[in-house]
Amino acid sequence: MQQCLIHNDSLRLSRATYGIVILIACLIQNQWLVLMVSLLLILGVFSIKFNIPYQLLLLFFKKDKSKLIQRELEELNFVSGMTGILLFIGFLFLYFGKFVDFVWMYILIIALLIFLACFVGFCIATLIYVFFKKLFKWK
Repeated sequence: MQQCLIHNDSLRLSRATYGIVILIACLIQNQWLVLMVSLLLILGVFSIKFNIPYQLLLLFFKKDKSKLIQRELEELNFVSGMTGILLFIGFLFLYFGKFVDFVWMYILIIALLIFLACFVGFCIATLIYVFFKKLFKWK
């Protein structure tokens, strides 16, 4: 698997940024903020350079080499894509007006999972990635 160096603090802060925007979207019930975050996350699947909050926060840290960690690129892409798709599905339900109250709770749960990954370091999507990796015996 292809490895890449990631600035861990920037990654955590970008997740916190996504979580805060999703939380604000839930509080003011703005479906367009959900769409914006889902598209930004899906855009981040193609390259870490397209993860706009990560890149902006990386500029503030001036690429401090001591905070770089090595991560699998596929893991980062999977986590970003899974989160983006789950939020996009929520947006589609909101846009078409189906199960609106349930969908806002669903989106709030996703925001809480983003905060869990950000502050605690426990990411459900990473666990799913590891499970699939072991299940299909990817190298």
